[in-house]
Amino acid sequence: MDNKILIDPSEDRITIGKKVSKLALPIIFSNLLYAVETSVSLILVSGISSTAVAGVGYSNSMLWFVYSLSALSYTGTSVLIAQRVGAGKDPSPAFLWGLILAFLIAIPLTFFGADITTALMVQFGASKEVAEVSYQYLKPIFLFITLGFLLDVFYGAYNGYGDTKTPFKIDLLISLTDIIFSYLLIYGKFGLPRLEVAGAGWGMVIAEILGLLAYLYLYIAYRRPFPVRLDLGRDVLLKMLRIGSPTALERAITSLSFNIFVGMVARFGDKALAAHQVGLRVESVSFMVGFGFMIASTIVSGQNFGAGNYKGLHRGISTIAHLTALIMGLAGVFLLLFPREFSYIFVKDPEVVDLAVYYLVIVALSQPQMAYASIYSGALKGMGKTHIPLMINISSFWLFRIIPSYVFLKFFPSPIVPWVFMSVETTLRALIFYLAYRWIISKLTSPTIKEIPTS
Repeated sequence: MDNKILIDPSEDRITIGKKVSKLALPIIFSNLLYAVETSVSLILVSGISSTAVAGVGYSNSMLWFVYSLSALSYTGTSVLIAQRVGAGKDPSPAFLWGLILAFLIAIPLTFFGADITTALMVQFGASKEVAEVSYQYLKPIFLFITLGFLLDVFYGAYNGYGDTKTPFKIDLLISLTDIIFSYLLIYGKFGLPRLEVAGAGWGMVIAEILGLLAYLYLYIAYRRPFPVRLDLGRDVLLKMLRIGSPTALERAITSLSFNIFVGMVARFGDKALAAHQVGLRVESVSFMVGFGFMIASTIVSGQNFGAGNYKGLHRGISTIAHLTALIMGLAGVFLLLFPREFSYIFVKDPEVVDLAVYYLVIVALSQPQMAYASIYSGALKGMGKTHIPLMINISSFWLFRIIPSYVFLKFFPSPIVPWVFMSVETTLRALIFYLAYRWIISKLTSPTIKEIPTS
């Protein structure tokens, strides 16, 4: 199987779109599965209380922060494998170092993760009731969090290698297992104990155990995604740290900032927080499409960068960007037309639904901008320029989202204020990412400059 995704600069956009879509669709479906999985978790615990919805929803937001730490191993693995495949080099060292780093990062979280995470939630504005519910959900997840970090490395290795179908199949297995066991353990069906919110956490753990076993079986039986040689090159480790560290730092600070931002909403009560979580779940269908194409853009960028095919890289990325913006723009139209109907899927409380409608109408207007920001960010990461997304994402989030929200909330105390600035910030961030990408690609394709350094 030829895993190289190289783009001919003379190819028409329809041909490129088909090639990229073939790569991206399994990733999109994998991310949609995750969106469905987390959404079903909210639906299942909604039968307990609105506090349970707020707790599980906020916990999932905080887990984004925690899993940002795995970005060091995941991003380094994915980008380096893509670049090495494009350059015709053995990807083994990147995969091995990714597994080692993931394990070392996850171990401390096993013992202290749940306590630290729920303490942060209270500091960000969550009520003690929400924090207590969150702790029940997070305790089993952190106990086995090493599994999740190792799964990320396998996922990144397959994607960087150009095989996106296998991770989708395993994600399908994980999602179905999570949903089934969460239901059984939340409500104590078929003789199993009734664990309520904790049951949702154990459902995720059981699913991740099964997913990791599936990856191990594929390697032992079929040497997939590729045969691994015991080669731990020091230069590969240093490059992985150089590429992965900015992304890990970016995701950690951005996720922490996001939870500070959510805390601004949480100050208006559990119903406002629940509405925010419902809005996120509905929007996640569109977001996961963009996230899937972003991973595809990283793969295309990384492989073509490794092969020195800079003009093909630009042709491929521009096609992905416009295609993603079109799809997410259409999703935004549906959010505008049916916000109330989508909200009622997750919660029946009329007050929560009314607030969620405001959220969805506001974010619907920024879906195409989110698409462009995601794709150009992914392209820069694929080229190894991970320090640029670090600077853009952090500065944009604080300058255009958190600080203006904090100021305006003093005069207009409403959760609508941070939601408006969330949409404004997405638009400005997309513009900045476009300008940064154009600057880098113009340097790469200039006839007088062969390549600019990766750091």
